[in-house]
Amino acid sequence: MQRLRMWLLIQASNVAFTDAPMRWSMRALLPRSMQRSRWSMGAARGHRARAGLLVLLSLLFQGCALQQWQSTGVGRYLDSHSLTETLAKLESQSPNDRDLPMHLLNRGLVHHLLGNYQRSNQDLEAAKIALEKVQALSLTEGLTSSTINETFTVYSATPSERVLLHTLMALNYLALQDLSSARVEALQSDLRIRELADENADLASARFISGIIFELNTEWSDAMISYRKAEQILTRRKLPIPDLLQQRLLQISQQLGQESEYQQYRTRFPRALMTLPENYGEVMLLYLKGKVPSKQQQMISLYVPSLAHHVTIAQPYYPPKTGYPLVTSQPLGTEQVKLQLLEDVDELAREALQAGQAKRIALSLARVTAKHQLVKNSRKKDPILGLLSDLTAILTETADIRSWNLLPAVIQIGVIQLPAGSYIDLGDLDAKAVAVKGADVTPVDLNSVDLNKKASGSPPRSRRLEVKAGATQLLIANSYRPLGTLVLH
Repeated sequence: MQRLRMWLLIQASNVAFTDAPMRWSMRALLPRSMQRSRWSMGAARGHRARAGLLVLLSLLFQGCALQQWQSTGVGRYLDSHSLTETLAKLESQSPNDRDLPMHLLNRGLVHHLLGNYQRSNQDLEAAKIALEKVQALSLTEGLTSSTINETFTVYSATPSERVLLHTLMALNYLALQDLSSARVEALQSDLRIRELADENADLASARFISGIIFELNTEWSDAMISYRKAEQILTRRKLPIPDLLQQRLLQISQQLGQESEYQQYRTRFPRALMTLPENYGEVMLLYLKGKVPSKQQQMISLYVPSLAHHVTIAQPYYPPKTGYPLVTSQPLGTEQVKLQLLEDVDELAREALQAGQAKRIALSLARVTAKHQLVKNSRKKDPILGLLSDLTAILTETADIRSWNLLPAVIQIGVIQLPAGSYIDLGDLDAKAVAVKGADVTPVDLNSVDLNKKASGSPPRSRRLEVKAGATQLLIANSYRPLGTLVLH
């Protein structure tokens, strides 16, 4: 069957597509060993209509159906299934090379949400390597996207997604108590932001988490720089500065003796001047909430002067935004943690799509114009071939709706002061705790839960985080797995 598909594509490159760029791009889809094979130039030229029809079906299944499922199917699947079931679905798939980076990103994120931090980083590291290879787009990809559709290119990720990849890996390493590796990801995140030189890629969440990592490593100046940049990004976006970020800015600027800056923050954030009561500890919560929407396809009609008529092009879009409140709360037993917005990932995805709209429409128009010219030429030579070319042009006009569509819709942060000796019941790895300041690493092994045993019906093993006097500790949690309760000791 695979050999038949290759043969059909070869015939398409030599027979059905008389336009040189289209013919070249079709042949470029083949393995190199087959691009110059003698048998491929055989006597099938007399069967143009039948070959064209089969090529049409081949393109339809390869370029549309599979891509549509792998880009939007996983997000929709998670809407009605558990994380464990979604992971099983992802692991059962065999993505093609073009969709592999997207597949690895989504699978790595599901592993993170489940608490499989090491497995998560394995997938994310593989995705990082795959995305590095995509940066220098080949001539083959350029031609196939301009003559067929964008789904024939390798998924390259948006600027914000590429930075969030480093941020997620850093969180995984923090959860694994691997501060050295988390620091590497923080530095790589900064380098990536500089390299991309895109305002959409400079993320408050990446800067804030880098600040936490530098704090853990007692690199106070670097922590201050990171927190300062996080504040500047939020201010530029006209978003409120979370209380937790206000506190870090005040505390570290004072600790570094930066009196002028400290006084400025003290004037701006008077409510953040909170002291920790004696025999109390502080727990910070980093919360990944919801899921970004999946892209959808819409058809747009535009007039093309060179053709003297309207054409229809396929374009991706996001459904209307439902919105998330800037401030929510997360229960901890009888207590409530106020959560404030740190990153609107949903909005970042929409901004990235909007930023590429003009280029995308121009490319689509050029592609559709070339297809219409191809159809015109085909009709002159063979009416049946012209009809099949017309159908092929219509059905291969498909929008690229691939995305990292399992990313959280928003990232929130909050902080709560609790009496020393209190316990936060983490349940079955509902959250992951890491020490931040003044506290040892958590006294129990939070990575020992066997998720496979849980899936088979074994009761969950409870994990608790003790609140320590004078300590600041961090919980990493997500909306798919309830945080648990606060238990007084």
